[in-house]
Amino acid sequence: MRVLALETTSTSGSVAVADETGLCAAAFLDIRVTHSERLMPQVAQCLEQAGLAIADIDLVAVSAGPGSFTGVRIGLATAKGLCAAREIPLWPVNTLDLLAHNAWGSGLPVLACIDARMDEVYAALYDTEMNPLLPPCNALTDEFIARVTAPAVLAVGSGALLYADKLAAAPFDVRLGLAHMHSPQATVLASLALALPSPPVFDWDEVAALEPYYLRRSQAEVALEVRERDGGT
Repeated sequence: MRVLALETTSTSGSVAVADETGLCAAAFLDIRVTHSERLMPQVAQCLEQAGLAIADIDLVAVSAGPGSFTGVRIGLATAKGLCAAREIPLWPVNTLDLLAHNAWGSGLPVLACIDARMDEVYAALYDTEMNPLLPPCNALTDEFIARVTAPAVLAVGSGALLYADKLAAAPFDVRLGLAHMHSPQATVLASLALALPSPPVFDWDEVAALEPYYLRRSQAEVALEVRERDGGT
């Protein structure tokens, strides 16, 4: 099985191509250019390095959120377009699940934490086998930390870095992941896809209906609701 993996939920975008022999090509950029400008060039570069065309891909895997509203939307729209055009199966993955797998095999529960701004996080807690102890949610940072009952965790993600001081003061031991663990990675996504017991099949209705996993509404949606509630003023 040949897999194309796309990750665009943060400022660190990445693309990977893999097959049963392992990783064939990968591209990673942490720059402030929008994903709409860099994603397809990354895809083309990785396919060329792997000696493949999009017609050779058997599965597209995509990180479907939570994360940057714009990044999530661009990545999912690109994945859906590629799949619809070539009838390629599409496999969406929760970004927190993907982020937690950066620490697979650590022997500690993994706290995956993404900065959601306004002192909030997208966060989840997983056991050592990546089963959710606290499922993905959007919460105030202090509120989520208060829900953690594990005696020790390995914390990864942009939220773990931003709120390292709060985690350090938590009533449980916290070990911060290494630098590469704090960004969701297309290479990890491709590895997870290759480990699927049975690959998905193409289903147009599922591809068309797939929506980003935002976990909360955007500020624009909230503002629109307020305007409508106040009579459009």
